[in-house]
Amino acid sequence: MAIDRRGFLKASAAQAAIVGFGATASAKRHPGAAPVTRGVNPFAHGVASGDPQSDRVILWTRVSPIADRLGEPVETHWWIARDSLGLEVVAGGTVDALPGSDYTVKVDASGLEPNTDYHYGFLTETGLSPIGRTRTLPAGDAEHVRMAFASCANYPNGFFNAYACLAERDDVDVVLHLGDYLYEYGNGEYGDGTSLDRIPDPVHEMVTLEDYRRRHASYKSDPDLRAAHARHPWITIWDDHETANNSHPSGAENHDPSLEGDWETRKLAGIRAYYEWMPIRELPTGLFRSFRFGGLVDLIMLDTRLHGRDPEAPPKDTAAASDPKRTLLGEDQKDWLFGELADSHDVGTAWRVIGQQIMVAPVSFDGVDFNPDSWNGYRASRARVLDHLEAEGIDNVVFLTGDVHSSWVFEVPAPSDAEEDYDPVTSAGSRAVEFVAPAVSSPPLGVAEGWQARPQQILARTPHLKYANFEDQGFVILDVTRDRVRAEYVYTDSAKVRSRRSRCAATFETRSGTNRVERVEPDRCEV
Repeated sequence: MAIDRRGFLKASAAQAAIVGFGATASAKRHPGAAPVTRGVNPFAHGVASGDPQSDRVILWTRVSPIADRLGEPVETHWWIARDSLGLEVVAGGTVDALPGSDYTVKVDASGLEPNTDYHYGFLTETGLSPIGRTRTLPAGDAEHVRMAFASCANYPNGFFNAYACLAERDDVDVVLHLGDYLYEYGNGEYGDGTSLDRIPDPVHEMVTLEDYRRRHASYKSDPDLRAAHARHPWITIWDDHETANNSHPSGAENHDPSLEGDWETRKLAGIRAYYEWMPIRELPTGLFRSFRFGGLVDLIMLDTRLHGRDPEAPPKDTAAASDPKRTLLGEDQKDWLFGELADSHDVGTAWRVIGQQIMVAPVSFDGVDFNPDSWNGYRASRARVLDHLEAEGIDNVVFLTGDVHSSWVFEVPAPSDAEEDYDPVTSAGSRAVEFVAPAVSSPPLGVAEGWQARPQQILARTPHLKYANFEDQGFVILDVTRDRVRAEYVYTDSAKVRSRRSRCAATFETRSGTNRVERVEPDRCEV
């Protein structure tokens, strides 16, 4: 099919005027990644942008193939413009959606201006995509950045209210997703979507490449997720459920080779589907990568899951957790992280924000036990990072964390088991701060049996813990200026009921050079 450029832009502009941001030309829901018949819009899974830089951004969509032409490439046109009508186009072109990549399309749109809003779309012979909005990163002397960060979205367990709220916000520069973008389980194994009409596809646990692709498609059938992707650029990292629960390079807790085959095959299927279905730039180094927001923030994204991680230590085995031979990052990622931190410090960037999956600060949940699926289960790795910060005089480090379906705020103390060098009154001995995001829709930690009595106990014996909430779902806004970083905890209504309501429940601030976190009163989210 050949489409002349003028006709393409005219049609795209008309589509933008009609459907607006994040909407679809048809309200019909398309489950899974099945082919469509002629006359049905092929962009059932929306559009997305991600991995922005100051001069480029990844644009993504998925083209549902026509049933009677299954297996053939689909010619797809793309454009990116300064305006939502697609009249001031700055770049465009044609790319084939191929069956080998599950008909997903990714374009690295370059030649853009820093700190600028753009709008983009796609077109095929059979339909026009929704119009997305994206934004490039600032360059030079940036003064203010607002990032939203979230994790743990369980489709059958509830609605994506956090995404619905993010899609309506105009005050976010980028969305960070810190893992568990989807879950591998079959319906009813960890959330039953029957009563909510949210049964994931496939209905069984995903194991094969086809399973992983269909599950990604199932999640992107959700209108709130599509709207949030269309409204903001995303920077994402996987955790374990994108492959299987408690995964590491050589295996996973939720993988039985006798029943589910070779782990390497399954792991690579999950990785391949993730790269196909997410707006992410594919790099030879792996998923760990960095983003510079002018001289204000260096965002460092770590892979604490599938790159260099050793298997977890047995529960309560503190000797294994402290074994210096065990690693969470792998030597190459650790060396890369140290280089990124040193470069950020040497060029005078104001803040170093580290986006990663699991809790950094130590927590004892019952006075004896520890969470082996945390940095506390890899104490030598944690000590190497924190000692590096101390030795090199690197401060203004903020860890962002997901994974635990609850909200926490920490000062991160010096890496000794007793934290005897940390003073909770003056914050002396704190080497960083950490903000942990609640779940989007996964079950809050507080609903687990026996957790009702734990919050006060944990707070009482964890002096570096400044806030905890085990009941609410939502997301966090990180508001950054040169003088301070502010974390605004935004909670939504329960995921069991579809809602677009949110409230700013707690706000915390760390001032430059202090490694100290304090609650800001009254709690107020800046806009």
